[in-house]
Amino acid sequence: PTHLVVMTSPYSAPSPSTGQRPVTPSTGGLALFSDAHSFMKNVTDEMEQLRILIETEDEKRRVEAEELRRDMQQERFERRDELNKLRYEFEGFVKKKLDKVLSEATQLKKTARRDDTQQQQQINNLIADFDTLRESLFSIQSAWGKLVHNCVSPAQQEMMARQEQAQKAVQIQKETGAKRATASKGFNRAGTMAQF
Repeated sequence: PTHLVVMTSPYSAPSPSTGQRPVTPSTGGLALFSDAHSFMKNVTDEMEQLRILIETEDEKRRVEAEELRRDMQQERFERRDELNKLRYEFEGFVKKKLDKVLSEATQLKKTARRDDTQQQQQINNLIADFDTLRESLFSIQSAWGKLVHNCVSPAQQEMMARQEQAQKAVQIQKETGAKRATASKGFNRAGTMAQF
């Protein structure tokens, strides 16, 4: 029969079931370190579990961050599309209003044989309405610029600013030509009236 020599460490905790210190077979001088080895193994296992947990949590956070980035990019594209749509609708609305004003002006020219006083009053009202419209458009343009500045990237803002400057120059040239034509017709009528 083989005899087992049991060496117990004074630091070993008693077994909860028997109340005695655990009995381990002798493996030479290593029996003294079995508690330390098991403690180190437990710590190593816990560290490995924590590492795995941290890696999975990091992966989850990375995936969430990527999804949020994609959502933000999609939202930015949608907002830009909505702004462009709103801009085109607004430009269409303004064009319709200007066409209406111009058609009314044309209609006034056709009915030029009416009473000069009444016609001059209508022209003055039309000019006042046109000036009010122009001031309103400049206010809207200013508000539009603030909106674009808050929602569009600097490169897109620069491109839009160039387009607006070109449109503004064309509009000012048209307005200047229309005012000169109206003023010259007023002087011609005054000269004609003075001859009678």
